Amino acid sequence: MAEDYQALLEENRQLKEQVSQLQEDLKLLEQNFDNMSEGYQESLLLFDTLQETYNELQKTNAELEVARQRAEESSRMKTDFIQQISHEIRTPLNILSGFTQIVTTPGMELDDATKAEVSKGITDNTARITGLVNKMLELADASSQAELERNDDVLGVQIAAQAADESCITMATHLTFDIQIGEGADMVMLHTNLDQSVRALSLLLDNAMKFTRPAEAALGTGAEVKPGKVLLSVCLEASSDDPSKQLLAFVVEDNGIGVPAEEAERIFDEFVQLDEYYDGTGIGLTVARSIARRLDGDIILDTSYTGGARFVMTLPV
Repeated sequence: MAEDYQALLEENRQLKEQVSQLQEDLKLLEQNFDNMSEGYQESLLLFDTLQETYNELQKTNAELEVARQRAEESSRMKTDFIQQISHEIRTPLNILSGFTQIVTTPGMELDDATKAEVSKGITDNTARITGLVNKMLELADASSQAELERNDDVLGVQIAAQAADESCITMATHLTFDIQIGEGADMVMLHTNLDQSVRALSLLLDNAMKFTRPAEAALGTGAEVKPGKVLLSVCLEASSDDPSKQLLAFVVEDNGIGVPAEEAERIFDEFVQLDEYYDGTGIGLTVARSIARRLDGDIILDTSYTGGARFVMTLPV
């Protein structure tokens, strides 16, 4: 019996040791599980960080690709601009050269009508070259952020009238032109730069004249050509930034080819021409907006208008 009892005690002791060992193993497993869980959480955080970094890299790559494409497009547009300017300058120079040969040919006698035609041709083409040179000089100045001197006190309607005269829109044969003055706008006096504000508005009118004219590709095809219409409105409006501040708005509205809403800002970039079938240098709107902003105003495209294009130039009252 004593031997059996001793055997049971020994077996019991061994069982206790086994239970104790199992408990220690369980604690070790729990610790290992906790460590694995912490490692898993750290791995998840690291994965999330890597995923965010990857997404940012993807976004950066996409932006770089867009920037590359824009740089290529800008380079192409600059090349096109140089070619266009070269062509536009070469054409009047050739005409002037021809007239020069006529008037300098020994023994050449010209009747009064021919003399008048030659004189007009020389004057017109000289003015054309001068205008192109002036545009290039304006473009060089367009990137300036310096405000323009504002030493003139002038009626807003005078700016509208002078811009219409300077642009020669009243003499355009392919369109009808009208000016509307809003209530109270006829007596609004602006403290601004008369020459520069007239220049900015005349560039908008030039743009309206160009894009209400039938494209060269449409001429001779027999397609119906609708008559152009351009309306210049002058009205008072409140500033969107400060409702207590009033602005005088010069709104140039036409029934031409229009501008897609997604291009509303891009058209103000230099050298941009959305339709290759229309002549132009792609700098008029760039220069116009630059002038307006340097006069503490702005020029925007009203994308809510779908009957053509509507540009709004605002100047502070």
